[in-house]
Amino acid sequence: MKIFCPKCNASGTIPDHEIPESGRFVSCPRCHEGFTVARPRSVKDVYLVDTCPSCSFSTFGDETFSACPKCGVVVKTFIERQREEQLLKHNRDLLGEKLKAVETAPPPPEVTAAPVAYFIDNLHPVNLIGWGVAAAAIIILFFGLRGVIGNDSDKIQVLLTEERGEQVSGLYVFLHYALLHWARLIYGLIALAVSILFMKRFKIALQALSGLLWATIALVPLSYVISFIYWVLAPIPHTISGYLIEFFNILFMSALVGVPLYLLERYLHERKITSVVKL
Repeated sequence: MKIFCPKCNASGTIPDHEIPESGRFVSCPRCHEGFTVARPRSVKDVYLVDTCPSCSFSTFGDETFSACPKCGVVVKTFIERQREEQLLKHNRDLLGEKLKAVETAPPPPEVTAAPVAYFIDNLHPVNLIGWGVAAAAIIILFFGLRGVIGNDSDKIQVLLTEERGEQVSGLYVFLHYALLHWARLIYGLIALAVSILFMKRFKIALQALSGLLWATIALVPLSYVISFIYWVLAPIPHTISGYLIEFFNILFMSALVGVPLYLLERYLHERKITSVVKL
């Protein structure tokens, strides 16, 4: 063991077996101070027992053992296994208490979103486009339905026949006075159906909406061109200023409707839209 002088703190070593139970008196070689060195106490082995923890065999004396001479169990292994089992049982008990607390705990209160928060959460570009298309479709559908209901083809045919002095066909009356109303009605129904499917995130609705926008971009100037042709063919006087007004009217209405619809059609291919719509 290692020893230290209590006066000058000089150090040295002495074998443990050379120190008796009562201690050993030594003299410091540096300062010649004398002091007693006590023998170190031996640490008792906790796995040396006189009674077997498994079968309760006992030596009834000072004799100890680490393996039971009767049942052969190793004391260290038996004690460590007992500790592991106790620790495992303790952990199971804690887990059972936690599970029981979770099962018996009252359910958390349902959080009801405020109307403003719900509205903000639904301000997704897909929903905004869908609502806008649906609103436009309802307006077009309304005017188309009103025109179809209010259109009296027979009366118009009679008036035109009397006015021109010759028989006017029903096809002529339909093409000039009823076709536009039916086109609005059918267009409004299709647009409304496409807007609903689009807000449900269907890919077919995305494709249909894109085609619907392109059709509108093409049909608006076409309808004005047809109206211009009818105006030219009508038996009424025409002036150069009239031709210029009709021409600029076609350009203005085509740009007014076509440019926003073209930008909207391009926006449909943005990732904000395509990542949400089901592919």
